[in-house]
Amino acid sequence: MKEQSPAATLDRSGLRALWLGLGALLLTLFFAPAGLAAGIAAVVVAVKARRNATGAVPGAVAGLVMGVAGALLSAVVLAMTVFLWSELNGYQECLTTANTKTDEQACKDTWMPRMEDRLNMPRGSLDQYGDLL
Repeated sequence: MKEQSPAATLDRSGLRALWLGLGALLLTLFFAPAGLAAGIAAVVVAVKARRNATGAVPGAVAGLVMGVAGALLSAVVLAMTVFLWSELNGYQECLTTANTKTDEQACKDTWMPRMEDRLNMPRGSLDQYGDLL
């Protein structure tokens, strides 16, 4: 049998952490709970990879940084969703029953000021984001 060279036994857990961290950032945009889970997994894998390493672990630091960033961003998105749940839910229900553009504008005129009040923002601050919600 041949002996493997040190390069052939390269630890891939750092790269795993890197991919998990990247996945956390991307998943946060589409489904924040999955982004939070992937971010936490990236941090755990990166810390274990660095702790168990005897040499360089490619991708571990970048995976750790992206995992932390993804987890924090997901946590902020989830916290804002929980904080604004009643307003966001009311706005979505209003839009569901709207049949015309006038009805949609009435929903926006009703619910955007409530969200602004809840966030202690000046009136009209969220007007440009109404189509995104």
